[in-house]
Amino acid sequence: MATMSSAFRWKRSLPAAFLAFLLLSATGVAGASIVLHHDLAVTLHPESGTLSGRDTLTIRTDGASRIALTLAKGALVTKVSVAGKDYPFIPFPFQEGMVGFPVPDEARGGNVEVTVTYGATFKDPVPENPVNTEDPGYGVKGSISPRGTFLSSEAGWYPDIPGSVATFRLRVEAPEGIESVTAGKLLKRETSTGHSVSEWETTLPLPGIALSAGRYQVREKIADGIPLFTYFLPENDPLAERFLEATAEYLHLFRGLFGTYPFEKFAVVENFFPTGYGFPSYTLLGSAVVRLPFIIETSLGHEVAHSWWGNGVRVDYTKGNWSEGLTTYVADHLFKERSSAAEGREYRLKLLRDYATLAPSGLDFPLREFTGRNSPASRAVGYGKAAMVFHMARKEVGDDVFWAGLRAVVREKVGTTASWDDFDRALPRDRSIDPASFFHQWVDRPGAPVLALADVRAARDGARWKVTGRLVQGKPFYELQVPLRLETGGDTVDASIPIVGEDARFTIFCDSRPIRLTVDPEVHLFRRLDPSEIPPAINGVRGSESLMVVAARGIPPAVLEASKTLLAALGKDNSAILREENTPSSALAGHDVLYLGLPAGVGYLPPLPRELSATQGTFTLEGLTYASRADALFAVLPHPSDKGKVAAIFLPFSAEAASQAARKIPHYGKYSYLAFSGGVNKTKGTWAVTTSPTVHEFPLESPAP
Repeated sequence: MATMSSAFRWKRSLPAAFLAFLLLSATGVAGASIVLHHDLAVTLHPESGTLSGRDTLTIRTDGASRIALTLAKGALVTKVSVAGKDYPFIPFPFQEGMVGFPVPDEARGGNVEVTVTYGATFKDPVPENPVNTEDPGYGVKGSISPRGTFLSSEAGWYPDIPGSVATFRLRVEAPEGIESVTAGKLLKRETSTGHSVSEWETTLPLPGIALSAGRYQVREKIADGIPLFTYFLPENDPLAERFLEATAEYLHLFRGLFGTYPFEKFAVVENFFPTGYGFPSYTLLGSAVVRLPFIIETSLGHEVAHSWWGNGVRVDYTKGNWSEGLTTYVADHLFKERSSAAEGREYRLKLLRDYATLAPSGLDFPLREFTGRNSPASRAVGYGKAAMVFHMARKEVGDDVFWAGLRAVVREKVGTTASWDDFDRALPRDRSIDPASFFHQWVDRPGAPVLALADVRAARDGARWKVTGRLVQGKPFYELQVPLRLETGGDTVDASIPIVGEDARFTIFCDSRPIRLTVDPEVHLFRRLDPSEIPPAINGVRGSESLMVVAARGIPPAVLEASKTLLAALGKDNSAILREENTPSSALAGHDVLYLGLPAGVGYLPPLPRELSATQGTFTLEGLTYASRADALFAVLPHPSDKGKVAAIFLPFSAEAASQAARKIPHYGKYSYLAFSGGVNKTKGTWAVTTSPTVHEFPLESPAP
């Protein structure tokens, strides 16, 4: 039984036999009962980490003889009332996280009101100094403390029936100075001596709500009739106006693209530990995230877009989570595309490179099976591949049809769930061959096309040039329209080549001498890149299934110990650390390698690029020399003996430099090299790609006809 604060004074225990009856009832058949509405009031007790609550649930019984409610394990219930009748419950624990009770005969087949009075403790440990993780909440479901409160819908902070989709009216009381925020419309917010109160109401049925609270400064702005709020801690309150203005701009943009905003408000809420959540009508961002200078131009728009995709139109997880990919496409990618065509192309190329390095064939899986991010591979598939699927659909149907289709999904599905099939129906295409071929081949099976050029020839054909060749596809085969671009001495010729099997022959005519032929030059097609098309990059280390970690000869013990933070940040903290003196270079074959320190032996590294030189106490990168104890280098190079593998160097010049840089390195996944000074990135870049099976360079002197 959980220890509760003084707010809950228990007078006697539940008789053992009655407790057994309740627990047995909780496992009994509950029919199709669901909660339709919560009229909920909670009081937060930050000093003790507890909550006291009273929830009146309107439940559709559907003929059930018993109802089973879930609540946080260890919660204590003081009173249950069913259809106005108090059950003679003495305080009892929700030891198994649920309780059951009979439904009165007269209420079966209709609705019944159930009131539960209870208390619970929420003390999940929050990360103090976290490294990178694929869990955006760091495992925290519920935490109440003087630093702040976070209660997710999974924390069990109010009684519920799993699978219910309900409306909520919520009253939150907390000590004076603590402001609370949740989903829905703000009905009342007031502070009096000793306590603060806020009241909220949702009109759109939701599968659950979260609650946040803290010593916030609250700012408000009305934009196009929608109340916008910031709930920031005092040190970040000066940023509020910028966030409010940017939120108003995002809402205006997305309303034009997606249609009516589904909720009553939008709030940007600061969390007391690192998060990046998008909840119905608000986003919850960690304090450090709020302060990042680029966050307004990147993550904020992504979370606003989730108001439509994932929160307004919810995901049918049994058929795959499409929302992260769509939100990535209509926010992150759209912002790059609107900036310039080149930035949009670079973003799509990044998605392809991430997929190739983070989701190799052994870690790949069908999009239909993606439910949420839990690894680098799942992110590359569920976010990156899915975003490219929507991009290809848009290229096929055209902008007008694409955006109209998304608006149709919002109109038809807001407040309910949608699946990939709903988007398939909303984006009409030429379906004369196979009505399901487009989405089926991208969503229902793993993998991606593998393409190459073969037998490319150029010859004079009268006054013109004739270019012929084959577009080759690896198994499994996809049905594709593949863009080709022929660059010549005078102009550019674009073509689209259909391919459904192993290869497709093509002929392209041009007026000037051919210079270069490129497959999909603007990166509109999702495919698996050849290793030669992927510069060695940090994601190659993160996605490695065969990483060997080697401590270089002579690395100081303190620097080695601090460097272990990098392994945790990369998700490789279970990797054994070998010593250079015990690891001959011949043992590196078949492994990606991460060196902690600069190896001294022969054969451990390839020749360094011209941009980089390094010794034990200094390195030069892009013409700048670094030799301070505050400096650190991270560089990813080709493997010295194994094509397709990488060899990375982490070279910090002190334990402090190692600790400061290590946590940040995974966030630069697309880059090949980084230089830090005092934990601040000074230089970053990517090695150039010089060869590709999808690019053919014609000789300067083409053969005579």
